[in-house]
Amino acid sequence: MLGEDVKRLREQKGMLQAAFAQWLNERLGRRYDGPKSSRWEGNREKIPEAVLRFLLREQAGPDAQHGPAYVVACTNNKGGVGKTTTSVNLGSVLAAQGNRVLVIDADPQAHATANLGLDTPDYEQEIKKSLPHVLRDQVTLRDVIVPVRPSGLEVVPSCLGLSFVENDLISDSSGPLAMREKIAEIKDDYDFIIIDCPPNLGQMTTNALLACHGVVIPTQTEYLASLGMEKLLASIAKIKRRFVSEFQILGILPTMHDVRLHQHQVVLEHLHTTFGQNLRIFPPIPRATVHGEAALAGRAAFEVEPEAPGAANLRVVVDALVNEREKRLEVLNVA
Repeated sequence: MLGEDVKRLREQKGMLQAAFAQWLNERLGRRYDGPKSSRWEGNREKIPEAVLRFLLREQAGPDAQHGPAYVVACTNNKGGVGKTTTSVNLGSVLAAQGNRVLVIDADPQAHATANLGLDTPDYEQEIKKSLPHVLRDQVTLRDVIVPVRPSGLEVVPSCLGLSFVENDLISDSSGPLAMREKIAEIKDDYDFIIIDCPPNLGQMTTNALLACHGVVIPTQTEYLASLGMEKLLASIAKIKRRFVSEFQILGILPTMHDVRLHQHQVVLEHLHTTFGQNLRIFPPIPRATVHGEAALAGRAAFEVEPEAPGAANLRVVVDALVNEREKRLEVLNVA
């Protein structure tokens, strides 16, 4: 895409350069202005990769080709570390960039389902279309997918019944691969599939790991939250080794970070010194009230406030996912 292509797209939308830059900022969570847009159009400045990817999708329109999906598991065996917040916000930002994104709620507590504004008891008792119904072969994965407006996200709801499905999977020799089998049916429909894991290393987390390409590990920058990191990493490595899986840990994402607290700074430094040589430690996401307020409204925080605290740091994770998907697509195209 050249500068004249950007200009043509802007004019098709009937926007002046300032309005065009504002529109880009709203979709991408960036801070561009009219003069910068002008420099892109005049080929005086290189168009940023994130903008280029988004504009190419926008240019292709609603018939843009999607897939195959890059599958991401957000996991940590400790609860309350920001797995759900990370999952829905990563999905929201990726969707705003023009990707087709599916969030699979693999936690019986159904926090991602609730965070995205869906009534979890309905999906268990009345609608009867959620992840446990899929894993019991009562419906297909496509049957249960729910669009979430206005974010553009789609979600596979969860409910408490998922905890009983875990017992069924334990007694099934192919149980650990159940989710991978279901995802294979829809992987060509999406660019990214994000699995929000439960706070344990049970059957659902094992399923998510064996279905994914990359793993993001959110963790609070608090002493107790970081204590089990070595054991978690060892357990993930054991699952990868025993099932001969190719997924990679993309990095550890420090969450709920308060730069004013000495304990948080010490834990953040510990993560870097202990694990930073072998794993990427993403920039920390600060504690912010917008996450709770957005969840109460059934929205992702960075959809409601694209420049909320931590938005720039979350985009580092988003860019990492996009880059990993592009590398995977290159390999598939060569093959």
